[in-house]
Amino acid sequence: MKKIIVLLLIFLLVTSCKCKQSNATSEAEKTQAMAPKAKTICPENGKCTVEIFRNTSLDIKTDDIGAIYYNKIDNPDTSVILYKYDRNVPKGLQDANYSEQIVFEINNNETALNLSGKELQQTKMLFGRFCFCRGAAGNFKVEDGNLVLTQKNNEIKFSLDFKVTKVPQLINAVSQTIK
Repeated sequence: MKKIIVLLLIFLLVTSCKCKQSNATSEAEKTQAMAPKAKTICPENGKCTVEIFRNTSLDIKTDDIGAIYYNKIDNPDTSVILYKYDRNVPKGLQDANYSEQIVFEINNNETALNLSGKELQQTKMLFGRFCFCRGAAGNFKVEDGNLVLTQKNNEIKFSLDFKVTKVPQLINAVSQTIK
């Protein structure tokens, strides 16, 4: 009996960080800073949201062990965009949470951006992977991909495809409109 329980726990730990990628369309939730009824490609076993934090900037830091983290700080010249995927977790499971996020900063006066490769760091872009995945979770600088963004009449449209080589990722392309 103990062997079965141990094997079951090992199976749950191994599979908790390995999600199947799917191309289902889901509707982003409405919140104060989100685009109403914005559609995006999101794995079907979770939900995706996009938020904009106007007049905010990213303050990126590295801790004593080299892990990257950020704080949002007030800045009238910039705004922060946060796109997030949260996997649905069955009730009663511990350590099964999984989420990914892309966060970046834009200049409020910028009408168009077209960046690729290491130029993405002009926006302080970070990819975050958060799960019970030892050695494969945290924030990582995005230096491979393409971002096309336009800003007009208080509406932001962006299309992003990116790749992070340090950890596996489910989300690798985002296309959104934020009002």
